[in-house]
Amino acid sequence: MKKYTSLVIFICVALCCYSLKGASQEHKKLFYFLSPDSLLGVKDEKGTIVIPATHYFLPIAYDDFRLPINDSILILVPKRTFNLKDPKPYGLAYNRNGKVLYAPYLFDNGPDFLEEGLSRYVENDKIGFVNRYGEKVIKAQWDWVSPFEYGIARACNGCFIDYSKDAEHPSLDLSKANTYYIDKNGRVIQALQKKQSKHDQTIDSIFLPYQFSYSPFESNLLKKLNDLDLISKAHFANYYNRLTEEEKQLHFEIVEKPSNDFPYYIINAFRYDADGAYRKADNPDLLFYATEIGDIYQIPYGNLEEKVPLKEWLSNYDAEARRYLKEHPDAPNRYK
Repeated sequence: MKKYTSLVIFICVALCCYSLKGASQEHKKLFYFLSPDSLLGVKDEKGTIVIPATHYFLPIAYDDFRLPINDSILILVPKRTFNLKDPKPYGLAYNRNGKVLYAPYLFDNGPDFLEEGLSRYVENDKIGFVNRYGEKVIKAQWDWVSPFEYGIARACNGCFIDYSKDAEHPSLDLSKANTYYIDKNGRVIQALQKKQSKHDQTIDSIFLPYQFSYSPFESNLLKKLNDLDLISKAHFANYYNRLTEEEKQLHFEIVEKPSNDFPYYIINAFRYDADGAYRKADNPDLLFYATEIGDIYQIPYGNLEEKVPLKEWLSNYDAEARRYLKEHPDAPNRYK
């Protein structure tokens, strides 16, 4: 079989494309197959071709073609798409019936991943956003746009990715750009003269209004996490620099709410930095799912099959932090 080391197949799991309705038991079985010239396609259990074999393939997760495909969205790389100019698409996203949904935005050598319920796609040389079901929810209208963080994305027109100085680590050229901050509806956010709430966001010395709103039930759900100071203490125990009390307090927000096909709240942890900005906590352990009856689970890397009840997870998390503090008596952010 031919090898194409510059391309990989992206297996959409968990946060990227998972939906309960998309699980294999509620769909006909699908399987990857290779054509005689080593191109990848998809067929059903009866052998009917669902997606023609016109794609490159480097087997990673589905190296055994006898395994059924569980993904609700299949992202495959057609020939030569990697030579297109920016914004570059990474192949095509199909549903399980073989319908093309969108062209994922190429990010970090693969398709853009889901952040706060949305990922980027490319259409007519512009970038927009799709949800976890592959629905285009924000029109492709920007030359570049960041992933969402804390309910806000940075977008620009007249900007471009500049490969001239460093092809491996290109920079974003904003010298002739119009720059905006947008919400999850694609609307431009109007900046504030000053912060009106302690939870307003600060980006590049610009103040942007708090983007989240909750029902009483959702507020109580977040209160369960925000009241657990032990999560913050354990998280910051291994930080090498001394933090202020404000910087040592994690802040939790619901970044995605349940739908008919995905009955979970997704909750991210944010940390407050010295610049006055809320940043997503740089720890995959701090990802939580909550049910519509209020049960909270920690989800390792978004894998629902390994969910851990909050109380059990916190006990283990605390124990790991205390082991670290015992081994590092000079750690500046100790707790009792």
